[in-house]
Amino acid sequence: MTVVNPVMFKGCTGDLPPVSVVIVCYNAGETLSGCLQSVLCQDYAGEWEVLVVDNQSTDRTLAELERFSLTHPRLRFMINPQRGIAVSRNIGWRNARYDWVAFTDADCQASSNWLTTLMSGMQSHAVHSPNLAAVGGSNIPPSGDSLFYRSLGLMLNSYLGSHSSVQGRCYQNDQETPHLPTLNVLYRKSALQRVDGFDETFYNIGEDRDLSYRLQQAGFSLYYLADATITHAMRSTMRAWFHNMFVYGKGRMWLMRRHPQEIDPVLLLPMGLVGSILAAWWFPLPSAAYGISMAIYSLWIALRNRQPALSLPLCALLIGTHVCYGMGQWYGLVRNRLMKKQSNRCNQAIPIK
Repeated sequence: MTVVNPVMFKGCTGDLPPVSVVIVCYNAGETLSGCLQSVLCQDYAGEWEVLVVDNQSTDRTLAELERFSLTHPRLRFMINPQRGIAVSRNIGWRNARYDWVAFTDADCQASSNWLTTLMSGMQSHAVHSPNLAAVGGSNIPPSGDSLFYRSLGLMLNSYLGSHSSVQGRCYQNDQETPHLPTLNVLYRKSALQRVDGFDETFYNIGEDRDLSYRLQQAGFSLYYLADATITHAMRSTMRAWFHNMFVYGKGRMWLMRRHPQEIDPVLLLPMGLVGSILAAWWFPLPSAAYGISMAIYSLWIALRNRQPALSLPLCALLIGTHVCYGMGQWYGLVRNRLMKKQSNRCNQAIPIK
């Protein structure tokens, strides 16, 4: 097992090594400008670049990339002719110029010290975790007056909203974690090379969690950084959010098929919820007890955060999330995904600038 070499942390500018930031996008014309503005205005003291991999967008995404590239020499972008987040992420890190690769998404915005926080955390935790492969943090909904986003923020930062996932939960302290989402993460490229990057058969769902599993199976560790938080323009309506939860449920079941040793029994409960709702005509008690429990839990969360008016939308959001996630799991159980390996995609990407 290869361990981190302290010399690798020495960059050509100060004590911070060069970093490549990879952003994957498809039809991101509405959000890409804000993302690039935040990523291209980092206060990072070392060398860094931004590499965008586009999945043949048909909106104004490419026009935005052309516009930003005229005034930001750090920015490069490529076109991937094959659809899929996993293959695009592989194209990104394999074409990155530097040995440290950060990922975020086109609908995210980072603070000016985002890269500095990630690399400082990597340096700090590598001292006592020599096989550290990646560090990352949470993401939060945009701030503002949106009732949905305020309710979503409360839900995601609760156990019944995100379980223990750092993608939604905001913890107070740094800690080792079983998974880091790719919208806010810094990888050591040699660790990605060790496990051959993202599994492209996952296409658009679950590819980052699968990578986290394989990194740990190879002996690497992952660390959550409490200060490395970014803003994520999540689905902006309940309908869109519930559809996304159905998709996540499918992805969870496909992950369970691939990694049965990693199954968390708690994450199977939404499937049982769907079953109890279908059987409510004959056995109403389980679903009724669940509904009452969610109402009490939502009121408790809302009062604890001094936002009692959000208890009702929070309850609807929790129930809808659990039900749609469970439906997605049943779909993924009944209809297994055809896993077809894509190959040589990095050679088919078209470098534009």
